Amino acid sequence: MSWIGWILTSNTASILSEPFRSRCPPIHLRHLTPDELTAFVRHEGKKRELSEAAIEAIAEVLTHPSLCQHRPSLRIVNRVLQRTADLECGSLLH
Repeated sequence: MSWIGWILTSNTASILSEPFRSRCPPIHLRHLTPDELTAFVRHEGKKRELSEAAIEAIAEVLTHPSLCQHRPSLRIVNRVLQRTADLECGSLLH
């Protein structure tokens, strides 16, 4: 098993014990910038065949000044894209 690599994730590394952290040294990732999130939205939106209006609406929200302190994560942006795709491509229920 020496050739197997493990990737573990945690939202809060401070709750992990010191012996655990010494055996699995943490790698801290930075938050994505609004420009990086917007580029992701444009790329994924085209890949998911979303309308230009929907893609631009999501991109505009991501660059809104009110999100300066609480930037959404890539996970949240991905959920927004999925919800948008569901709304645009889903059948209407009457």
